Amino acid sequence: SDRPGKSPFMDMELVPVYEDGAQTAGPPVVTVRPELQQSLGVRTAAVTRGTAVRSLTAHGYLFRQNGAIVALADIFERNSGWLKSGQRAEVRVAELAGQRWDGVLERIESDQDIGGRSVKARVRLLNPDARLQANMSADVILTAPGATRALLVPREALIHTGHRSALIRVLDDGRFQPVEVIAGEEFGDMTEIRSGVKEGERIVVSGQFLIDSESSVRESLKRMEAPADAAPHTGQHH
Repeated sequence: SDRPGKSPFMDMELVPVYEDGAQTAGPPVVTVRPELQQSLGVRTAAVTRGTAVRSLTAHGYLFRQNGAIVALADIFERNSGWLKSGQRAEVRVAELAGQRWDGVLERIESDQDIGGRSVKARVRLLNPDARLQANMSADVILTAPGATRALLVPREALIHTGHRSALIRVLDDGRFQPVEVIAGEEFGDMTEIRSGVKEGERIVVSGQFLIDSESSVRESLKRMEAPADAAPHTGQHH
């Protein structure tokens, strides 16, 4: 709309959006006033380079086998490439909140589940006690012995669509711009970024979807306006 008032689609007041004096290269820049950033819950974080330890949590159950307590957990096959027999594990049981037991990954077993390929991780508990019973639900935390140096962002900051992964880069003066990135492995709550941003840049962690949507609308309008400007004038109105 070119004037203030209520949205024709929702019972909400329209928010003014201003043209930027100087656009940077790439997708359109969106300016968000400080008070609107606060109401939208916009939070930011820095892109960091750090030591990323491979770790995953899988859900399963306990059972007894040859006098030992074993946890059997389902894992998506695509996430299991780094798992090796002999790696240490940690087991937590829902019925015994706050407790944890050390374990060792004995082996990975292939298993065809409905809807996708998965594997089963067999973890033997090293220090079981009488409180642990067969058929108890358990969470198994598996961690790689080594570590990787990587460029990291909070996993929640990533925007995934059918054809792109993106982050919202924080510019100066309340300006934001989407940037396409190539995401790598996930390390707990962090995700590796292989290209698209640099260490030290700030990105949006919360509220990024609204900003990305606004930028996409502006980009679409620009593409629509270009052919219209180039089209010959026919004197007709549509």
